[in-house]
Amino acid sequence: MTTTIPTRITSVRTLGPSEIDEWWPVYEAAFTPMKTRAAARHLLERQEFAEEMADPRILKLLASDLDGNAVAMTTVATDLDAVAWISPAFYRERYREALERDALWYVGYTLAHPAARRTSAFVDMLDTLIDLLRENRVTVGYDVSHFNDTSRRFAAHLFERARRVTDLTAQEIDVQTYYAATFT
Repeated sequence: MTTTIPTRITSVRTLGPSEIDEWWPVYEAAFTPMKTRAAARHLLERQEFAEEMADPRILKLLASDLDGNAVAMTTVATDLDAVAWISPAFYRERYREALERDALWYVGYTLAHPAARRTSAFVDMLDTLIDLLRENRVTVGYDVSHFNDTSRRFAAHLFERARRVTDLTAQEIDVQTYYAATFT
């Protein structure tokens, strides 16, 4: 059950030190559970987070409640070189037409404070993201952990919401599988 809460979504390129201090606890609360749910590291160190928040190549969609409390965030790199964990060449080689239009972007992460996950704030932010991508006719890359893809169906929900307002094609383009072997 989703609870409707009035949400204000803003789009900014950079956050200053006091804003970073405000958003860090939201980010940390959202990603701390991933420490034990995913093999890849999802939780940035505080300094890494601050660097991303200050980087103008990364657009930040910020959802606040009507009291101004930070509740949800999405980051969108409009320059693939801003994303440390991807290979920009991989995307540039495959999506040249979008690259030529400066419309080859990457969603870094979408998160909501755990207290806001079952509220309309997260959905409002996703709808804002979808509108942004549609209006700019973007080809967008993103990654989803196995946990979020299977238990929360994040990618499927995103496609379902997007298809309400636009046509899109989406496909899995790569997979990295982590293994563990115990030798006895």
